[in-house]
Amino acid sequence: WFEIPIAIFLGFMIYKKQIDISTLNAPLEFNIYGRQPILEALRYGDSVKKIWLASDLSGKPVRQIQNLAENKKIPLFTISKNDIQKYVGSVVHQGIAAQISFNPFVTEADLETFLQSKNNPLIVILDQVQDPHNLGAIIRTCEITGVDLIVLTAKGSAPINATVAKTSAGALFGVKLHQTENLLAVIDLFKRTGIQTFAATTHAEFNIYDADFKRAIALIIGSEGIGVRKNLLSYCDLKVTIPQIGKINSLNASVSASVILYEALRQRFYSNIRNKTAGNE
Repeated sequence: WFEIPIAIFLGFMIYKKQIDISTLNAPLEFNIYGRQPILEALRYGDSVKKIWLASDLSGKPVRQIQNLAENKKIPLFTISKNDIQKYVGSVVHQGIAAQISFNPFVTEADLETFLQSKNNPLIVILDQVQDPHNLGAIIRTCEITGVDLIVLTAKGSAPINATVAKTSAGALFGVKLHQTENLLAVIDLFKRTGIQTFAATTHAEFNIYDADFKRAIALIIGSEGIGVRKNLLSYCDLKVTIPQIGKINSLNASVSASVILYEALRQRFYSNIRNKTAGNE
């Protein structure tokens, strides 16, 4: 037992809290916490159903939340800071919590139609990313860089919950998700609709600066311990790696996703901009 690497053990513990297949791509309802996630949830639509606010809370973000809640006619309850833990548990809740109900999912039946509605889509596939903090950070980067869809494996993926909402800084409420039990079938669908699949891996013939991200792409990011699974690698059109000159073996999943997605953003929107040196025209 003591010879089992701690990373594998922790991965197993997280793995047990994976997506519930019986609720695959079903609407979500849970309580969230933190000022920024709740503020973004209010901005993105009608997902917030009620808010609990600590009685001694003040400041600009709080006033923004109060004004948005009033405009949207969302019930807001003022309670003690300690009582907020009744709704979200022992977390750093910043004196605010909210009940949300929303549906970020594209169902299997609607997936092909959704893909056809997108011009030159950029998609991220997360292959059994088990850490909710990594998942939230990746979702945040996906929203900022304009990713059209995030695909999650039903087996081995972290569930969408308050931790994901918090670490995404509320970006969870601005992205589209698809959960699948059969990732190979989804990749096949991508191929039929003209979307190429790139896998991020430490050992690849091409680095990300050699790859063409201007086309319709689905980028696979692997799990923290294993990376992209071998059976998926054989399905990919291209394997890409992030150049590195240091001695550390690799970046974690969320940092890798950020580096690659910003290269995709650069190629898609900024590749024709003339190079400038700061201060010189």
